[in-house]
Amino acid sequence: MENNNAKGKRVADLSKGLLLKNLGIKIAALLLATVLWGIVLTVQNPNRIKVLSKVPVSFALGGEADLLARDLVVRGNPLKELGGVSVRVSTPITTYMELNAEHLAASVSLNSVISPGVWMLPINATVSARLVNTWVEREGINPDKIAVEIDTLMKKTVPVEAFYEGTLPAGYWADTAELSALKVDIRGPKQDVERATKAICKIQMNNRTQSYNNAVNVTLLDSEGEEISSNYFLGSLPAVTVRMAVYSKKTVPVDVIGSLLGADNLPTNYRLYAASSTPALLDIVGDSEVLKGIDKLMLTGLDVAGKREPVHGKLAILLPEGVSVLGSNGEAEVYVDIREKNSRKVFEAVPIDATGLERGLKARISDEITTISVEGRITLVDSLERNDVHAYVDLKNLKEGTYNLPVGVRLGDEQKTEELTFIRSVAQVTVILERT
Repeated sequence: MENNNAKGKRVADLSKGLLLKNLGIKIAALLLATVLWGIVLTVQNPNRIKVLSKVPVSFALGGEADLLARDLVVRGNPLKELGGVSVRVSTPITTYMELNAEHLAASVSLNSVISPGVWMLPINATVSARLVNTWVEREGINPDKIAVEIDTLMKKTVPVEAFYEGTLPAGYWADTAELSALKVDIRGPKQDVERATKAICKIQMNNRTQSYNNAVNVTLLDSEGEEISSNYFLGSLPAVTVRMAVYSKKTVPVDVIGSLLGADNLPTNYRLYAASSTPALLDIVGDSEVLKGIDKLMLTGLDVAGKREPVHGKLAILLPEGVSVLGSNGEAEVYVDIREKNSRKVFEAVPIDATGLERGLKARISDEITTISVEGRITLVDSLERNDVHAYVDLKNLKEGTYNLPVGVRLGDEQKTEELTFIRSVAQVTVILERT
């Protein structure tokens, strides 16, 4: 065991000696190797391969303009959908770290396109000229082709409408939006332009309490009301200025009684029974501070002095400055019910007569008298005398037997009977008809 330990110690001492021996020479050799490698890099500068991803692609300069001049256009945005390409680049080792996607230009030429359709076009890439001895590797672009759809260029004019999204908060009202243009011109691929039937300006109404005055880019819709992506049209879609007034809103009653003149100067025994307007309530809009002070609206005065019958007509609504009324032409239909006052008379012990009794029969009536209370226009009631009031049961065409019959009332002439109201204490009687 001791011999093994001794041998191990001798080996370790020998290794240490070899490492320390000629250390200066070894350091000098390392420095020389470094210098030689630097000379190689400086003089030889060998190339290395670097792969750059997501290199953006564009159409070659002038290609799209040339298509438009020939009434052709690229449909959609195929380059954006591509999202870039991957490019293998050979570059000197001294520029390897510096090289990035910004030093590359990937493009698609449209020179070969001559008609509408889907064209498979090659993607080319070049390196910035300042990167000497740097080039794109052969077959180093992935993907190396792209499908480009070409369509006939078409122009069209479509109508513009306002489109309201959401609803205003309670207590607010918006006027109809005014548009700076009622038509806009659009350009793009024929199949997309033909789909467009109208343009809309979207106006957000939720939480809106202030007036609106903005330039809004239009949105195109097809015949089914579906939106058409703006990517299919040339340039930005037109903008239209939208102006829309927003006001506070309040509902108030119409004060018809307060708008009458001479209501306390009616003929004797006449009175105003009711006064109403259509509409009875009005929605008004204006500045919120002004509306706070309004709790009703007046009408132009209506003179009813000396009137003996109902009055109706149209009256103008009186509005404070800066206030408008909704859903009205500024007038209200007014009806004033003027009638003669009512009076009441009570006639007691009025006999209940049997009328229409057939010959050979006699009648026994359970109640022979009734009390009749009469109410109605004072002139009619006051003219009613005791002998004008009659109570009766109608026995016409009735044979022997027992009957429950209503008690009828006749008040003088036919007009008084129809117009006046009455209450009788006995409304129904039992009548027994017997042979005499």
